[in-house]
Amino acid sequence: MPGEATTIATGLVAALNARDYAAIAGYADEDVAIAGIGEGSEIGRAALRDRLARHFAAFDENYGDAVIMTASGGSPVAIRLTARGRVASGNAYATEKVLLLDIDGGLVTRLTLLADAGDLVRQVAR
Repeated sequence: MPGEATTIATGLVAALNARDYAAIAGYADEDVAIAGIGEGSEIGRAALRDRLARHFAAFDENYGDAVIMTASGGSPVAIRLTARGRVASGNAYATEKVLLLDIDGGLVTRLTLLADAGDLVRQVAR
């Protein structure tokens, strides 16, 4: 499963960068648990799509410099990313984020995005 987890992680990052919501949904379990994208947590592919659409409307960002780390059994997966983007005011930023994935049966069952909000605020406030 570690090879499968790396393939899923790589494909998911590419789909996020392409804003390909159909591909993103294809990686996600029907009852995927979501946290760190918006406030609180939700469950389901539709919620994931809605949260990502709102996120990318507020933060026009792309992810690069991905470092994928997998547990010996393949899950969980941590992806360290550099998020580069712009906020609505036009101010640019580059900050590190971590995407955590739980994978079961070849699908993402939990997706959590972790970021240093303070770093982002400092960068876009200049």
